[in-house]
Amino acid sequence: MLTKNQFEVLNSIEGNQGQTQREIAKDCGISLGSVSAAVRELRDMGCLENDRLCVTEEGLKSLKPYKVDNAIIMAAGFASRCAPLSYERPKGLFKVRGEVLIERQIRQLQEAGIEEIYVVVGYMKELFFYLEDKFNVKILVNPDYYRRNNTSSLYAARYFIRNSYICSSDNYFTLNPFSKYVYDSYFACVRADGETDEWCVDTGTHDRIVKYGVGGTAGDWYQVGEFYWTKDFSRCYMDLLEEEYDDPDVADMLLDAFFAKHVDELNARVKRYERGNILEFDTIDEIKRFDDRFIDNMDSHIIENICSSLACGAEEVGEFEQIKRGNTNVIFSFTCRGEKYVYRHPGKGSDKIIDRYCEAFAQKAADECGIDGTTVAIDPSKGWKLSRYVDGCYDFEYHNTEDALRAFDLMHRLHEADIPCPWRFDIAANCERFRELAQESEHHSQFELEELDKAIMRVYHYVEADGVHKVMCHNDMCDSNIIVSGDGACVIDWEYAGLGDPANDVCSYIVGGGHSEREVLELLELYFGRPLEPTETRHMFGSIALISYHYLLWGIYRQSTGHDVGDLLYYWYRYANVYSKKALELYAPAGRLAIP
Repeated sequence: MLTKNQFEVLNSIEGNQGQTQREIAKDCGISLGSVSAAVRELRDMGCLENDRLCVTEEGLKSLKPYKVDNAIIMAAGFASRCAPLSYERPKGLFKVRGEVLIERQIRQLQEAGIEEIYVVVGYMKELFFYLEDKFNVKILVNPDYYRRNNTSSLYAARYFIRNSYICSSDNYFTLNPFSKYVYDSYFACVRADGETDEWCVDTGTHDRIVKYGVGGTAGDWYQVGEFYWTKDFSRCYMDLLEEEYDDPDVADMLLDAFFAKHVDELNARVKRYERGNILEFDTIDEIKRFDDRFIDNMDSHIIENICSSLACGAEEVGEFEQIKRGNTNVIFSFTCRGEKYVYRHPGKGSDKIIDRYCEAFAQKAADECGIDGTTVAIDPSKGWKLSRYVDGCYDFEYHNTEDALRAFDLMHRLHEADIPCPWRFDIAANCERFRELAQESEHHSQFELEELDKAIMRVYHYVEADGVHKVMCHNDMCDSNIIVSGDGACVIDWEYAGLGDPANDVCSYIVGGGHSEREVLELLELYFGRPLEPTETRHMFGSIALISYHYLLWGIYRQSTGHDVGDLLYYWYRYANVYSKKALELYAPAGRLAIP
């Protein structure tokens, strides 16, 4: 086995025949005396020719244990901080200074003599498939990318990790950091010039990492760029990961956090780089500072939509910030000419459950009657919408009586407008559609719904038989769709709007807030402005059950598309189960019922 200096000198000579010892010293970062000593030792071992600095067959045999087997490039993640461009393509496919990030990295690996390259994909995986033909790399699909952190990408590549570079597809190396031979495991690091929330290292003897954690100050070294793992390190790390992979705490772990957990068992050193040698872009604005033509060269439909709607240039658009990624869409804010706007991008699978032309109709009607009024542009053919940002708004509070009264006032105004609408919101038809779509993806729900489904259908027929006059409703009056500010309140996101029972709006509000049975009755009295008649109570209980079941099947469908709706499924299931029973206990033949 070679010593560190012996390896560095032999590797330098193998990679660049004809160097002087002074040049070797500079290349290796060690003293000229250390180079001279290593050369003598290597000649004694038969690794170098006696009369010149050339590697012998014995020298190549000595380097063989240190030969890099392959590289694993992780490219499965979403990169939410690079919204909105990451809605259209993964960050690794961004073009920076004329080069696609992952293509530049693959070329650098191949230039270093590393031909076996695996790319682990997940989000928009199909966009990476061309790399197999263009660069002769191998694609590995990570099926867990949307529900686990990047340890899942390592797990997807577990059978191939040996003497391996572990890379991120979105790193930009100004100088090629890769080598055909590497001595031992390392984490690439640069020195912080101020406070940082990156993964920082403390080192012991021989630069071994002895502590690894988030956060540091000026002068600390933090990880950025590539990792290199030897066979021994890889075997130890992956054995630990295999053993703990099903632990719920591991699901959300970055590979860094898992290393930190086992830092005493995993031997790796720091490889120090000059600032500027490795670039990691967290936001679009950071990329723009490095490449002022970045936005223009991305051919982004989202940016085109913004520019055409606001009659501006791409250079005038900036300060992108994701507001939320969840439910049906992804939404971000941005500024243009000193004004702040919100852009809604349709989420995956939303085209199968949303009629965008109905939404556009309802949105226009809501703007005209003063219930919304934030819309700048909407394109029903593509599903995007551009709105004005409401300054001074605050988080809507379900359990605040004043906020509830504002929401109910908006509902009454909408229902009393009695806007003619050619689209119908049919809960039964929607539920059947959600069920079919989930089945198409072979998704199996954790809920046993056969009995509940029968009860809901009975409730549906009772509620419909009440003969309530249908009006245009929003049908999704949850807190995230009610904007409250000092200037008043408005309702946004009219995707599920249509002709329906006015009870849909107040009941979707109630279901969204996770209210207790006592609170439900209090809210219904607040909405009606008086105690309810028995026929009104049963109708509202039945509507709560229907809306909850509608949400439940919607959530199951969304899970089938890779979207995590969290514990909301439980709440919707509970409401549907409890209030279907309450409604069926109360129902009896009754006359026509009017709901305000």
